[in-house]
Amino acid sequence: MELNVEEFLLGNVLDAVVSQVMMLLKEKKLQLVCEIPEEIKTLPLSGDQIKLQQVLSDFLHNIVHHAPSSDGWIEIKISTGLKMIQDFNEFVHLQFRMTHIGQGLPPDLIHDMFEGGDQWNTQEGLGLNLSRKLLSAMNGRVQYVREHGKCFFLVDIDLKNRRAREKGKQIQVR
Repeated sequence: MELNVEEFLLGNVLDAVVSQVMMLLKEKKLQLVCEIPEEIKTLPLSGDQIKLQQVLSDFLHNIVHHAPSSDGWIEIKISTGLKMIQDFNEFVHLQFRMTHIGQGLPPDLIHDMFEGGDQWNTQEGLGLNLSRKLLSAMNGRVQYVREHGKCFFLVDIDLKNRRAREKGKQIQVR
């Protein structure tokens, strides 16, 4: 699997991801809550923008699809972690948390996502399995967490920060 590494702004990726689920959100009468700091949206990053968009869109679509209808909510929260320097490149750790209320995704779907070898129980499970593998190819990882009354995908990925290297500036991350 080949990655097409290019420069991009995280805000552009997020706009594309959210726009892909807007119709489904309206159909299901779900509210979208975004907790995304402005400085994250304007982070100049380097990586495979299209594959990152595909992965995040697939996870978010499944969250929306399996959320209980009417008066429910979906939350997207993005936070930054520690910076690290490797081979004179600065990387920023990003964590995407996509949450919905209710019982969550069906167990077969989660099994397909993490355990599906050559056989899948569902088409959605195949898609999630491929998204997990794409994320892994980009040095990212995903978890699906069930808590009382809500469930969420937790996506962690380290992406190269272009601004710091090119301009010699420090980017404030928490």
